[in-house]
Amino acid sequence: MLRKVREYIREEKLLEPGKKVLLGVSGGPDSMALLHIMHKLTAEMDLGLAALHLNHGLRPEAAAEEEFVREHCRNWGIDFYSRQADIRARALQEKKTLEEAGRDCRYRYFFEQLEELQADYIATAHHQDDQAETVLLHLLRGSGLKGLRGIMPRKDQLIRPLLALSKAEIIHYLDENQIPYCL
Repeated sequence: MLRKVREYIREEKLLEPGKKVLLGVSGGPDSMALLHIMHKLTAEMDLGLAALHLNHGLRPEAAAEEEFVREHCRNWGIDFYSRQADIRARALQEKKTLEEAGRDCRYRYFFEQLEELQADYIATAHHQDDQAETVLLHLLRGSGLKGLRGIMPRKDQLIRPLLALSKAEIIHYLDENQIPYCL
């Protein structure tokens, strides 16, 4: 799995040695795999890592999930940054769905931190299954050929190193390495 992600990063030219990468980590399976894989690749790829967590405050478990990610980062020696946001209020104010407001708030936070921490990249845990879903949704919305493009491996400073993996591979990796995650 590490080899597959390493090769994908090289093929897509996602990272260069000596760069600092901020990882978007919710505590779910995909982001915990991203956190562990990038942690394992840090030394050989000469990367600086930090984890970002946005507590959406939407579920009773939100505080526990934030603490879960914080604790894993502490155990693995990864800097951890978090922020709380009132996504419900933002969704009402901006007339968006909770999902849209959450995504917008998350990326706003990520890019603010990119500048504040003087990092080079933001990595998210999108994978092949997300890619297939995105292409299908684009086609259903009538986006034509542009919709076939789906999720780009890299868009400016935003990278997606797990696009080479399926959800099943991610779950297998987590199980094999005994890495817990939140549901």
